[in-house]
Amino acid sequence: MKKILKRAALSVVLMAVSVQPAQACWTNAAQDAAKIKHLNTMLMVTALRCRNTADNFLPDYNQFVVKHNSLIGAQNAALRNHLSATYGARGAEGALDRMSIGYANSYGNGHRAMDCRQLKNLAAKLASEPHGVMTMAAVADATVVGQSWSGATCPTRVAARP
Repeated sequence: MKKILKRAALSVVLMAVSVQPAQACWTNAAQDAAKIKHLNTMLMVTALRCRNTADNFLPDYNQFVVKHNSLIGAQNAALRNHLSATYGARGAEGALDRMSIGYANSYGNGHRAMDCRQLKNLAAKLASEPHGVMTMAAVADATVVGQSWSGATCPTRVAARP
């Protein structure tokens, strides 16, 4: 009887492990998309926190979103596509929501290194300048707190020299 129970328990464990999705590695493009999503969320949350201060930058944040709406939207789509490889199309939405909530929660008490004035200056600068994926991801590298994704990064290929 004990052998049957042990085998049954082992079968349940093996089935549980087998239904968990394999996580797709993070390409440079997916990492950039996550960084931009993180930057946008950080600015949104901190803009709401700072809106009742002398350094209210909600109008600057809104200008940033309007100016870079197509870039932000394209990066959200790229991130959703990346997450679909792991979670499927339906699961990607939930995974994206969990990422966004995680980013937002990390700024619930404000930014660890930037005050409202510094964040306002950042938002105003981003709203006034053109940016592409590379420059926006670089801004995220310099300003967001914590890593923007979890999981393995894809190996990079190095071209062989003749």
